[in-house]
Formats: sequence, structure tokens, C-alpha cells
Amino acid sequence: MRYHNPPGALGLVLLFDGGGGGSVWFTLMENRLLVEALVDAGYAVAALQSAGPGGDFDMTADPLTNQDLQNVEGTITALGFAGADPYYVGFSSGGAFASLATVYTPARAIALLNVRGLASTYTNPALPPPPTLWVVARNDLRVPPTDAALAANWAAIAASGVDWEFYVNEPAGLLPEAFERISDPSSSVSPADSSAAVADLQAGGQLDACAVPIGPANTLNWGVVSPGPSFTAAFQAEAQRQVNELYASHVVTADFRQQVADFFLAHP
Repeated sequence: MRYHNPPGALGLVLLFDGGGGGSVWFTLMENRLLVEALVDAGYAVAALQSAGPGGDFDMTADPLTNQDLQNVEGTITALGFAGADPYYVGFSSGGAFASLATVYTPARAIALLNVRGLASTYTNPALPPPPTLWVVARNDLRVPPTDAALAANWAAIAASGVDWEFYVNEPAGLLPEAFERISDPSSSVSPADSSAAVADLQAGGQLDACAVPIGPANTLNWGVVSPGPSFTAAFQAEAQRQVNELYASHVVTADFRQQVADFFLAHP
């Protein structure tokens, strides 16, 4: 577990990733920007990692045998927030787990990123659904905005009378400085190398007329790019994440970080 727990925090935000481990919230660019927005808003944050060997959280609906559900309670207590309802942020399968967890450890509000949520969150007879914010990506192949179960779940939230917000992350064009956005502050990508890589993608037909990627990163022909000397192997993986974020694919996006922070602030 990684956490930031300053004195006088407004509340505790628990972060659940979709299988990449808790550290991604503090290391990958988009994740980290979202966490920083929550910290700037005055929250303590803690990134939980699944207790299972596969990385994904246990979706078994039994708090007596589900170690991940037990770890939610344990983390809240260990960080000094026992008796206080936490806030949840979940990405992908981590969002599905956040939906499950709030049935057993109620959340004051939750934010779900590229996930449909679970019907059990909204149909538990003992608990009302929590205020819920969704961010889904326009070109997400796993949970597109038109996903029937997603629509049913947010419709159930809307019908329940609790607050909810729904955002669609639209594609955006790569600017020349796109690849200067890095997750490792000890490395750097030069402005020249970044702009050259974007120009290579454009010249190689991997961007459309508005400089938007023509597909997710794993479908692009990266052979058209001549990596500059400042492009480390680790950064090339981050560059692909940036392409997926701009394509509006299945990744965490920081574009709505202020909306997430504001939504939590609206539910003290």
C-alpha cells in the first residue's frame, strides 16, 4: 500500500487500480495527476493492491473470505479514519471492486473510471447507492459509452435520487510537446525529440488530419518513429499510454481530475 496522510485531511480516498498494482497511482503520469488533485483538495489518499497473485481484486461477495474487502476496512482503521465513510476511486476492474466494496464498507462518494460498476451497488436493500461520478472513454473497447450495462447502472443511480455525474472523455490531438509529459521525474524527453516523434507519426499516417491517433497505441505503426536520444525504454511505454489517453481508450485520464475532486468536496 502507498499512501499520503497529512494532518487534518478532509477525508480518506481509497484508490483501486485495474490490475497494475497500487504503485501506479503514484508513478504513472495520468494517475498521479489525479492523485495530486485530490491531495491539493485536502484529502488523504491510499492506493490498495490486491492480496491475490493475479493482480485483480477479488470480486467474491463475501467479506468473511474476501481478503481485499477486509483490507479496505483495515486500511481505513490503520490510517486513523475508523468510523468515517471513505471515498473510492476505481479504474477498470478496480472500479468494479469499488462498486462491490461500498456494499460492505459504504463510501461517501465514488468515482468510476472506464468501468460499468456493479448492479449490487445500487440494489442492496440495506444501503442507498453512493453518489457516483463516471468517466468513460469515447473509444474504449471494453466499456464504451454505449455499453448497455453501463447505461443501466447509471440510470439506476439517477433513478435513486442520489447525486451523479457522467462524463465522456473525447479524443484529442497530439501537440508537439505531448511526449514531454513523463512519469519519471529523474528522466526527461527533450522538446525536439517530442515534436519530432509527433511529426513522424503524422508523416507516417498514424494521426488523422486533426493529429488524433487513428487507433489505440498497440495498433499504430511505431516503426515510422525515429526515437530521439532522450527517449528511454521506460518512456516509450509511457508514450504509448499518452497516445491511448489522447485516443480516448481504456486508460486512466487526468482530464477530469478537478471534476472528481469537486464531486468529493460536494459530499463532505
